[in-house]
Amino acid sequence: MAELNSLESLQALYSDLVALSEKQLSSIERLAAELDAHRRDFKNLLDKKPRNEQSRKSLATGKLDVSGDEYTINAEFQQGALQLADELDLDELDAASVFLEAQRDTDASGQPALTNSVVRFHQRRKCVLDCLRMIVQLSADINQDDQLRADLRAILDDIVQPGVPPLRYTQRCLSSMTDIKLWLQRLAEKLSGASVLERLQHVEVLQMMEYQRVSLIKQHESLAVILVYLVKESHSVAADFDQVLETMRRADKYDNLLLHYFPPLATFISRFGGVDGNITDARALNARVFQQDDDKPWTLPYVHAAFRAWWLAEYSGWYGENSESNIPDNQVQPEAAQRAQQFETALKDGAFDFILSLSADVKPVEWYDPARLGLRQYLQRKAPVLASDSVSFSDFFQEVLMELLETFVESFITNLPDALRKLRQDEDEQRQLSPNHEHDPDLEKFVVIISYAYDGRPKAALEGFWDAPDGALIGFVQWTSKRASTPLISAFCEMLQAISADEECATAAHHFLLDEGAQPTGKIRRTTSLTWNQIFKELTFYSSQLRDVPALPQGQTYRVGKPQTDHVEREPDSEILLECYLRLITRLCSGSTEARTFLAQHQSFHITDLLFQLASSAIASRLRACAFTTLRSLLTQKSKEAGEYLWTALDLWISGGFSPGSTMPKTSSSSSTTTTAASMGAILKGLASGFEEPNAFVQLLHALVLPYHDDSGLCDDLPFPENLGISTRQPGIDPYIDFVLGQIFGHRAPEQTEPAQLRLLQLSCLDFIATCLDTFNEDLVIFASQSNVVVDAAIRASNLQNYVLLHPFSRVMEWMFNDKIMDALFATVHQDPAEVHRVNPESPLMLCLLRGIHVISSILDLQPTYLDIIRPLIKSVPNYRRIPVSNALFGCFEDGVLNHLSIFSDLGRYCGTGYSKLVLSSLKLLEKLSASLKLSSSPSSGLGRGSDRNKALAALDDDAETISKILLCEIDSPLDNNQGPESDTYIIKIQILDFLNACLRTAPGRPTIAHLLLGFRCDNDSLSVDPDGPFSRSVSLFHSILDMVLNTPISQDDVGISSWLVSLSYKGMQVLRELWSSPISSLITMAEMQANDTFFLLFARETIIKPEVLWQGLNVTDPAFTSSPSASCLSEFLGRRSLVLQYLSAELRQVARSHSPSLKQRMFETLLGSTTLDDGEKVEHATVFDLFDFMENEFTAPPTPPQLTWFKHIDVHACLDRDEDLSSSYDLTKAEELLLLHCAELTHARRLENEQDKNNVNAEAQGLLQFMAQDNQVKVLNASRVKVLRSWVQLTLLMVESGDFDSTARISFVLRSLQTIMPRTESGLEAVSEALELARLAKALIFSLDFGSDSFKQGDIGDLVSDRLFHLFQVSLRAIITLGAKVELKALYYDISYRYLSGMSDVSGISGIHRRHSIQTIKTAGERFIEVVCDDAHAGEPVCRIAALLVLGALVKMGRQENSKYMIEALARLNFIGILVDTIQHISTDLRETSVEDIDMQLSYCHAKLSLLLQISQTRLGAVAILNSGLLHSIKVSGLFATDADLGVDIEGPDAVNQHYRLLAAVMRVICAAVLSRGSQNQQTLEQGRKFLSENRLSILAVLKKSAGLGNTSGMSQQSIDDLADSFTLLMSVTEFLEFEEQTHQKKQAKVYTAFT
Repeated sequence: MAELNSLESLQALYSDLVALSEKQLSSIERLAAELDAHRRDFKNLLDKKPRNEQSRKSLATGKLDVSGDEYTINAEFQQGALQLADELDLDELDAASVFLEAQRDTDASGQPALTNSVVRFHQRRKCVLDCLRMIVQLSADINQDDQLRADLRAILDDIVQPGVPPLRYTQRCLSSMTDIKLWLQRLAEKLSGASVLERLQHVEVLQMMEYQRVSLIKQHESLAVILVYLVKESHSVAADFDQVLETMRRADKYDNLLLHYFPPLATFISRFGGVDGNITDARALNARVFQQDDDKPWTLPYVHAAFRAWWLAEYSGWYGENSESNIPDNQVQPEAAQRAQQFETALKDGAFDFILSLSADVKPVEWYDPARLGLRQYLQRKAPVLASDSVSFSDFFQEVLMELLETFVESFITNLPDALRKLRQDEDEQRQLSPNHEHDPDLEKFVVIISYAYDGRPKAALEGFWDAPDGALIGFVQWTSKRASTPLISAFCEMLQAISADEECATAAHHFLLDEGAQPTGKIRRTTSLTWNQIFKELTFYSSQLRDVPALPQGQTYRVGKPQTDHVEREPDSEILLECYLRLITRLCSGSTEARTFLAQHQSFHITDLLFQLASSAIASRLRACAFTTLRSLLTQKSKEAGEYLWTALDLWISGGFSPGSTMPKTSSSSSTTTTAASMGAILKGLASGFEEPNAFVQLLHALVLPYHDDSGLCDDLPFPENLGISTRQPGIDPYIDFVLGQIFGHRAPEQTEPAQLRLLQLSCLDFIATCLDTFNEDLVIFASQSNVVVDAAIRASNLQNYVLLHPFSRVMEWMFNDKIMDALFATVHQDPAEVHRVNPESPLMLCLLRGIHVISSILDLQPTYLDIIRPLIKSVPNYRRIPVSNALFGCFEDGVLNHLSIFSDLGRYCGTGYSKLVLSSLKLLEKLSASLKLSSSPSSGLGRGSDRNKALAALDDDAETISKILLCEIDSPLDNNQGPESDTYIIKIQILDFLNACLRTAPGRPTIAHLLLGFRCDNDSLSVDPDGPFSRSVSLFHSILDMVLNTPISQDDVGISSWLVSLSYKGMQVLRELWSSPISSLITMAEMQANDTFFLLFARETIIKPEVLWQGLNVTDPAFTSSPSASCLSEFLGRRSLVLQYLSAELRQVARSHSPSLKQRMFETLLGSTTLDDGEKVEHATVFDLFDFMENEFTAPPTPPQLTWFKHIDVHACLDRDEDLSSSYDLTKAEELLLLHCAELTHARRLENEQDKNNVNAEAQGLLQFMAQDNQVKVLNASRVKVLRSWVQLTLLMVESGDFDSTARISFVLRSLQTIMPRTESGLEAVSEALELARLAKALIFSLDFGSDSFKQGDIGDLVSDRLFHLFQVSLRAIITLGAKVELKALYYDISYRYLSGMSDVSGISGIHRRHSIQTIKTAGERFIEVVCDDAHAGEPVCRIAALLVLGALVKMGRQENSKYMIEALARLNFIGILVDTIQHISTDLRETSVEDIDMQLSYCHAKLSLLLQISQTRLGAVAILNSGLLHSIKVSGLFATDADLGVDIEGPDAVNQHYRLLAAVMRVICAAVLSRGSQNQQTLEQGRKFLSENRLSILAVLKKSAGLGNTSGMSQQSIDDLADSFTLLMSVTEFLEFEEQTHQKKQAKVYTAFT
């Protein structure tokens, strides 16, 4: 927990209180501890000590004591603390403490320390109030647990106990509110004072003052709500009421502060004037309330009037039928008359005007509702105007005020029925006497007050009205609706809308209008009330009157504004009435399926026709907009039938079909087509002016293009009839799309001068655009080409071609490359971040911004499909020609982005607005933009300075530091343990890391915006660090991510290893890995991580996997493990472990290269389980061998595929992430779509008409999806384990290579490594990827041993080594037999076997060791082993052939050393010796046919064969076999010795001649060994040798000359020549070739001489 009384601990408390209210609190004990810790803060409330001379002197000493810790402070700090004390009128020592706390924020935020201190001070005050507000609210919440409420009340009682001085807590709250008002006045004076004019030039000062102003108003608001609950809980007295009244009497401005007092005021009225109080006190207070006091008038009379009216509504409850007030009968009537007069006076003074303003002004003002605003302006004549600098009201304040308004409404209706009746009676009389005179519509105002009080609060409406059939409120509804005037009916419709906010309430309102509503028991049925029939009649009557106005000429646009009504007789308020009727119908149709069905299927009232006729009449634009809105409501949860009907009607209307006197064209002649097109263009052009009409019409079009309610999620249908408009134009909705984008979004919207209207119009257009993009299913095109589903037969559209051609996606995408549309789109996402921060998250500005970002993201996602597939397809279709979009200047969307690079800065700054949806959307779009090569790569050439810079980097030059600090604050923000992965904080952190990773991976070798934001300085092709920048001061985003990785725990008590925490750490490690592995950032990153002891902290804190550990609540042995989130938890843990090990390897490698022996030694100590801290203390922890724990669990068994009947022939390859790789994961979204398509295909083929078949298909589809999901998990787990194994092996190999081990230590390390891996090596041969890594390590370990070292001679360790290596050798033999075609893995085991055999031969003379490794081991492996090795040696892959030959050579050598004939006999039995000898014949041919790049491998193979033959030939038996196999004959046939090296050889390459001689030397060694092995007594062998020498006399002579230094030796190694010459000499010596030749020569001469004589 953060330090007590700190801002952070208060914020943690507030988070837990919110979680408690939402029933998400994870630890009630933690909350109790937090409440106890902060109880003193709540008792102190907002108390602060003022500036103090003694404190100032203490500060000047240079010493500061904070919570027992003493600090030495310099003059600069003292000056800053004094400035803060002056700014806040705060005790200097307290100011210094705040200033000290703010220091750690200063570097991170980049704001001045003074600003941070002011912000921190006000944040703490606000947080104290928020926590206190939550406590009082929860203690009063009847839905909470009784014991919890009791505990909270006990805490509250303790908090509100009078302290010293003994002031009531409510008094202190009121005093604090007064202090805040004075503080705000001082701020205003500062702003207007001449002394700060120079300071105002600094933006920081202005921002600081504005922050203080807003924060103080919010604090004032919180105090008001706290006061409400304190009064309710009887923690107040009448004197507090008097204090509130006195404050309001003096109020001189209608602003936030005045409004804040009304909830406490209303609560005081209920407490002291209502029936729950005391009658005597209430009567006394009533007398004081209405006592005339001219000396103390209220500054704002309408506020006084509202108070009096509210008081009378509550106080009159004492005079009700059920009251126990015991008021004398003779006083009841006079007092009733007096109260009626007092109430009437209050209304005349503007009571209802102000309460109406009060109820309306606390609501968000961003949503511009012209019809409601028009009604309010019509009713209010004395409306006060809220101050222009007002701050939006919090949701909790609005809720409290609306609840109190409910109380006022019900009290007025219940307690003052006569006054209510008199209001209506007086208005009716005045209307009859003077119909043309304007009267004060107080009753209508009251009705509209009700609408504001209940609007958006369906639960309150249901409980207050519809669930209480005998209640006063529903009685008031019935009474109001009877024989009402036009203004009253208009207000009534507004009220009925407000209490119909959800399905249940809207249906109840529908029943009310059906004249079927719940009737009061014992009361007569209402008559002449407002009903559907009355609404239908009046709508028909007024629309007919309007339709009788002369029609506009065909092709003329509709007139804007209110039309002339000379020929129309209707009430003056009829248009408002029509608007209200239409708005009521809109609300009920939107909310109630029953009401919507009733209207759509009404036999006599055809609402669609009436609305289109009304829209064709000469009416005000606002009324036409209402007609469009009502049409839109009919499309709520639209069916295909309703949608197509309305599309057809709209197309008829837009063609002039509903204009008075019009008829539809009956032919498709060119003239009628031209006329229709002209009419359509004229009507659409007329709709483009103003705001209300185009906005409502675009919203109607949006509703029309939305998918049908019964859409399966495939989006495989068109949202309109495929033949729409076919008689007059190319079928489809292109004209409507062109209208929305070309005329409204690209042209009219930018011309709007009113910001609220502009944003609403932009939002409507963006909704339309987004729907057109989002409802296009590009996967259908993929499935058509890559799967065996017949898409044409499966989709609901007639065929795929029509779907592609007619879907609005392609036309909208075509518009997206238009320059004006591009400008308009980027204008929607270019907003002032400060304004965005101020607005409500549900405001049009915020929604417009979110929608604009979404549209850009969708365009970037769908652009490849459009450019590569859809657009060429459309162009290839004959007879389909659409009018091209004008000014489509861009070849791709990124070209347009290059003209609006400010989007990078905008998106970055939006991350600091505090709204999670906007932050996430901005980061996702930044991720996509930064991943674009066109935007992130530098141009290859350019002119001028900076022309070769990365465009994205250049766009962020001025804002990078600000944006970096914004992201840093998000990364540093504490996690919410209550919400966990659902918390905004966590989701934002994840998205920041995803953005950084995507950006870094896009251009790994070049600077990117991710580097810039992380704190690096980006040059053209390199990175550096600013010496004075955040990175150098360790306060950069990079350091925050590093700190998060090092210090964020990954486990929780209840679930074990936590999936969301692991994911956060894993993604942070990914960012660091991208940095340390990239050439441009590696040096800086590694140095900084090394400076932060990352190596030691990461390793020492690494979690060890134990059998009992839980992964997100499940153990790996749980059957449900692989089908639960636990599997992804484990896979991400392994991924994170892999990155940790990779980092350890990287740093160890760097340290080894830098020759830092002491640091390397410390690292090795850590890896082996002991870390030395800075203070010299040693900490024991896990070793690198313990981190092999991930191989212990068996979880990789793939799931069993389900038995398929309906889907057994479906091809799911199109659903693989990489369709060519069967080992890749399934895209489950695509898989679900493919299965849905197949289901649709079956349905269309009428194979699912049986309900049981449908159920079976659905069950089979679900089973297949579950299998795919589980299979994905297993694949990911396998891949993750291989990755971490590879990383672990790499680290171990690095330790072997770089460790400064002595002989004994090296053997000990190797033995421990083998001990760790051998169980898995022995049992895991089937998992080839894992076995490959383990074999690679085993090979490195055995090759690292020096078999000739003294350690092998030591008794126990020698035996241990022998045992371990012998075990490895046995595993290798078994692997060679069983691995089959797994060549790479088998080659490693051949290498291990060869090294073992060759190494152990060096220690064979040592007693006790040799006996275990006799040839019997090979005999035990079986005859099959020799066969496999021989097969691999002869016909295996090149690498495997060589390794097999080497093993055979080592085995033959071992047999020779043990005097065993087994190997020679076995090879002879298999005829392998003959095969080997025979291959010598083809050496020259093989070399000639081998390509240059493979020549080395082929030569190695030849040498390996000759080496084996050499080993065989060194035994008598082997020599016999070789010679009997025709060795010398094969050599002769090969022609190797017949080749004249000076004229060229069969080998290609720069070292060809030298390689040739080396090959000849190898052959000669075999010949010599065979001859020697046969012995000098074997004359047959000697004769063969002499024959060989004789046949190759010229070659031998050439070699001997070169060896003697005669002849050309260029390109030859002297060593090769000498070796070959020595072999020739040896063979000549053994065969006595020269002597034999001499004797033969002499005999020939003797023969010649004898013959001559």
